[in-house]
Amino acid sequence: MEAYSGVHADLFDHLNHGRLEQYRSDVHALRSAWPSDTWDEEWDGPVSIHHDGSVLAIHLLP
Repeated sequence: MEAYSGVHADLFDHLNHGRLEQYRSDVHALRSAWPSDTWDEEWDGPVSIHHDGSVLAIHLLP
Protein backbone atom coordinates (compact mmCIF):
# COMPACT_ATOMS: atom_id res chain seq x y z
CA MET A 1 0.00 0.00 0.00
CA GLU A 2 1.18 3.51 -0.73
CA ALA A 3 -0.08 6.61 1.03
CA TYR A 4 0.34 10.19 -0.05
CA SER A 5 -0.80 13.38 1.54
CA GLY A 6 -1.11 16.87 0.23
CA VAL A 7 -1.30 20.16 2.04
CA HIS A 8 -1.69 23.75 0.85
CA ALA A 9 1.70 25.44 0.35
CA ASP A 10 1.04 28.05 3.07
CA LEU A 11 0.17 25.34 5.59
CA PHE A 12 3.22 23.29 4.63
CA ASP A 13 5.37 26.39 5.10
CA HIS A 14 4.09 26.72 8.68
CA LEU A 15 4.99 23.08 9.38
CA ASN A 16 8.35 23.36 7.64
CA HIS A 17 9.31 26.30 9.87
CA GLY A 18 7.93 24.82 13.11
CA ARG A 19 5.00 27.24 13.40
CA LEU A 20 2.59 24.63 14.75
CA GLU A 21 0.20 27.04 16.46
CA GLN A 22 -0.16 29.09 13.26
CA TYR A 23 -0.71 25.85 11.31
CA ARG A 24 -3.43 24.73 13.75
CA SER A 25 -5.08 28.13 13.69
CA ASP A 26 -5.14 28.27 9.88
CA VAL A 27 -6.41 24.69 9.53
CA HIS A 28 -9.29 25.37 11.94
CA ALA A 29 -10.12 28.60 10.09
CA LEU A 30 -10.25 26.65 6.79
CA ARG A 31 -12.44 23.85 8.18
CA SER A 32 -15.64 25.51 7.03
CA ALA A 33 -14.38 25.26 3.43
CA TRP A 34 -14.02 21.44 3.59
CA PRO A 35 -16.56 19.36 1.70
CA SER A 36 -19.62 18.74 3.85
CA ASP A 37 -20.40 15.16 2.77
CA THR A 38 -19.64 12.76 5.60
CA TRP A 39 -19.06 9.02 5.80
CA ASP A 40 -21.42 8.66 8.74
CA GLU A 41 -22.56 10.64 11.76
CA GLU A 42 -19.87 9.22 14.05
CA TRP A 43 -17.02 10.04 11.64
CA ASP A 44 -18.09 13.69 11.25
CA GLY A 45 -15.76 14.59 8.41
CA PRO A 46 -15.36 14.44 4.63
CA VAL A 47 -14.49 11.17 2.89
CA SER A 48 -13.32 10.80 -0.69
CA ILE A 49 -13.32 7.35 -2.34
CA HIS A 50 -11.88 7.09 -5.87
CA HIS A 51 -12.39 4.37 -8.48
CA ASP A 52 -8.78 3.22 -8.03
CA GLY A 53 -9.55 2.27 -4.42
CA SER A 54 -7.78 5.20 -2.77
CA VAL A 55 -9.54 6.76 0.20
CA LEU A 56 -8.98 10.04 1.99
CA ALA A 57 -10.90 10.62 5.23
CA ILE A 58 -10.42 13.67 7.44
CA HIS A 59 -11.88 14.60 10.80
CA LEU A 60 -10.88 16.53 13.88
CA LEU A 61 -9.32 14.63 16.74
CA PRO A 62 -10.72 15.26 20.22
